[in-house]
Amino acid sequence: MLKTIITRELQNNLYSLRFQISFLLITMMFVVGTVVFVKNYGTKLQEYSKYESEFKSRLKEKAESNASKLAVERWTLLLRARGNAFVADCKDKYFPNQFKYSAYNVFGFEIGRGGTNPFLSTFQELNWSFVVSVILSFVVLLFTFDTISGEKETGALALTLSNSLPRATVLLGKYISAIIITMLIAVFGVFVSILIVPISDKVDFTFATLMEALGFLLLVFFFVSCVASIGILSSVLARNSNVSLLIALTFWLVFVVVIPNTAIFWANKIFPIEHIDAVNEKIRSAHEDLNRSAPPGSWSANTGNPFFPAHESRADLQTKRNNAEMAIRNAYYENMFSQLERTRLVTLISPVALFDYMNEAIVGGGYARFRKVWADLHEYQGRFLEFFKTLDAADTDSPHWYNPYEDFSTTKKPVSFEQVPIFEEKPIFLVERFSFLKSYLIVMILYVGVVFSLSLVLFMRYDVR
Repeated sequence: MLKTIITRELQNNLYSLRFQISFLLITMMFVVGTVVFVKNYGTKLQEYSKYESEFKSRLKEKAESNASKLAVERWTLLLRARGNAFVADCKDKYFPNQFKYSAYNVFGFEIGRGGTNPFLSTFQELNWSFVVSVILSFVVLLFTFDTISGEKETGALALTLSNSLPRATVLLGKYISAIIITMLIAVFGVFVSILIVPISDKVDFTFATLMEALGFLLLVFFFVSCVASIGILSSVLARNSNVSLLIALTFWLVFVVVIPNTAIFWANKIFPIEHIDAVNEKIRSAHEDLNRSAPPGSWSANTGNPFFPAHESRADLQTKRNNAEMAIRNAYYENMFSQLERTRLVTLISPVALFDYMNEAIVGGGYARFRKVWADLHEYQGRFLEFFKTLDAADTDSPHWYNPYEDFSTTKKPVSFEQVPIFEEKPIFLVERFSFLKSYLIVMILYVGVVFSLSLVLFMRYDVR
């Protein structure tokens, strides 16, 4: 019986005008989004190549000057544009992509615009994730909002139930058919887009990219299942299709527009953190306290003699200033991360937000990528410092008084560029991705179960007359 209902619903939908229009529209958007990405990605690669060349040239210059200048220099790490962002951009443009560091400290991060116009940053990228979360979600509701209420108006529902079919079977058949019909559209759009990507010589379409595309489709299945259950719920909450449509559109606006775009408001109201001005004031105050308690002569100028006794006091004071600033900033950054993570818990009521968070794990972008880089950069900074201290320890002309900001009292000898450790971004491994994904996936599955169960309960009491 279930198979018969699904087959009948699929036949009705496949030949409907709304399916044909949806199929053409979404396929076109998948294709256009992928083509635009391929075109723009080449420009981003050129910008990154320019940065990489300048970075290595400057690194070589400092290394060949002396190792201390190399260690105290504030370097800028720029993240390379992701080659799989056509799947999901994960709002990368809103996450920091530049990091400041030296051998002694990871100072912080910022959003670098590169050669792009910052006024254009508010526009949404037309990638697979956007097409699914905004356009396809609307299409799912179009296929489900009148599933029950529409058939009640035409009398088809009463006729169907007159055949002694269990109501649960009828509802489940309609639900499954809506998922299948929507997934057909999504799979075809993804398939056509995948054919476009390898044509470009700029985007490396690897086996990993293919697996990410398949993982994306799996997430689309869960997302579509969730939105379809909401559409079914809208249909059983009303007695006519016009009211069902209004309810479905309300759900769509709340989940797609209201919740994602009010997240910053909730973050500031429910989970407030210090303003950056207050953090800078703490740093300034800590520096002043250290200056007052420092031994006389700690701020003596460079005499040209690395063993000048005051240089040791200066190095000690500078180290304390560096450590104090690092502790204050790191505490502030952890509060920022905590605020974001807690705000995300509030937005989990939106299937669109859930879908976006899960995409970060699938493609290795957004917040998942940022936290990975942030942790790896701190680990690298420790290795960079150990590398420098090893060089300094081998120099008998150095007093080994480590100063995080100046090269007064450590080795002045050059170091070969090839020996210098350079930070390389590591991919997010499968275990890490699943760890980031699993809690969101569990919530999505529970969401589907709760909403569909509620729809079933209401349908069991639904008056079909």
